[in-house]
Amino acid sequence: MRLASLILFGTLLFASQADAAFFGRFGDSTENVTAKDGMISLDVSNLDNMNARHYRYREDGRAVKFFVVRDGQGVVRAAIDACEVCWKAGKGYVLKDGAMLCVNCGLSFPMHRIGLVAGGCNPHPFQYKLENGFIVLTTEELLREGTQYFPENRR
Repeated sequence: MRLASLILFGTLLFASQADAAFFGRFGDSTENVTAKDGMISLDVSNLDNMNARHYRYREDGRAVKFFVVRDGQGVVRAAIDACEVCWKAGKGYVLKDGAMLCVNCGLSFPMHRIGLVAGGCNPHPFQYKLENGFIVLTTEELLREGTQYFPENRR
């Protein structure tokens, strides 16, 4: 009985640590973004190397989460905050040890692969442009590529 209690405690501790990492330890660290004329433009000029920011876009009852990273070479990359495998868990990715970590399965993805590799548990890519320190994307592309990966959109 004592062993079962220890296992349960360990499981709850691990789950709460993963949830804390996902929610930025002190609440959801995802920033809501808006669009103008079907375009989202985010200033990433002050995004540090080996850092990430999480965003959420909402339109017509649909929501898509995505993140933007700057790798160790200073290259800005972006992807949907979900994958083809673990999306139903709704946990997404966190930055850990210089890579994006799937909070659900624990797989880690180097930043230089973000936005380039699709399939499996890789963060799902979408098309965007970098213009003068801004990442620019269309809401059409974001919704097309991301809507299906968020359980709240499947009501």
